[in-house]
Amino acid sequence: MHKYIIRRVLQLIPVLLGVSIVIFLMIYLIPGDAAEVIAGPTATMQEVANIRVKLGLDQPPYIQYLRYMGRIFKGDLGYSFQTGQAVSEAIKGRYINTLSLAVFSACIAIVIGIVSGIIAAANQNSWFDRLTMSVATLGISAPTFWIGLMLIVIFCVKLQLLPVAGFNGKIWTTEGIRQLILPALTLGFSSAAMIARMTRSSLLEIIHQDYVQTARAKGVREIVVLLKHAFKNALIPVVTIIGVDFGALLGGAVVVESVFAINGLGRMMVQAIGARDFPMVQGTVLVVATTFVLVNLLVDIIYSVIDPRITYS
Repeated sequence: MHKYIIRRVLQLIPVLLGVSIVIFLMIYLIPGDAAEVIAGPTATMQEVANIRVKLGLDQPPYIQYLRYMGRIFKGDLGYSFQTGQAVSEAIKGRYINTLSLAVFSACIAIVIGIVSGIIAAANQNSWFDRLTMSVATLGISAPTFWIGLMLIVIFCVKLQLLPVAGFNGKIWTTEGIRQLILPALTLGFSSAAMIARMTRSSLLEIIHQDYVQTARAKGVREIVVLLKHAFKNALIPVVTIIGVDFGALLGGAVVVESVFAINGLGRMMVQAIGARDFPMVQGTVLVVATTFVLVNLLVDIIYSVIDPRITYS
């Protein structure tokens, strides 16, 4: 296990290097001269030249990239063009909000998706099975912002049970949980739908295999057959979906944080893009991408725990 973890960590190095290259090249995808874009339409040629020298844009691209990586290794993500604040400090203040939202959404999606998927598989072609799959189809198809607005109308405007917007960053408090319920439901609805469908289809493949039928023939209760004999062997595709969906949750936070006015990375990224604050955009994307890569590492480790028969070359 330890050798496998070390090998997987080493395999992350080229992945993270590739991510850093793509993020670094973002500034070159801007139409025209990046220095002119940053300086604005009213800047003089001398001001543009000064910005180009200040940012090192007059150097060859490989030199700029090496300097960029050198700053990253020191924990320096640059400074915001808009506020002058260190990007790392700005991200530190909002990262916990986005991570709290993503983790809370993932927990809700996992519980709802797995439980409904198991019940649907155990009662194939029943009314609950059809209802679950219909709701799952709606969850996959409906836009995230529409789900959020509908939840606001129902639970905030009509029932007045939950706050409309904002998050104090304290998920361990009652008020923090109340503030995160609607954003987490909005963000996790689609993931719960995917997990439910995958759990159902995986279980339906497993429960008809010989060893499951043997357990039934021995008189083992159906709930024990499902949870002990079938569910564990159906977990691998479900864990895969959960790992991939966590990246979608981080990306979907851009929309949800805007709808619910949460001061997280997603909202900050939208504001930075609008202000053409490229160091802030680059730093935010780098942190989100690194988080997603680390989550996938965790998923790979969970694979080997769930099924020791899996071997990796």
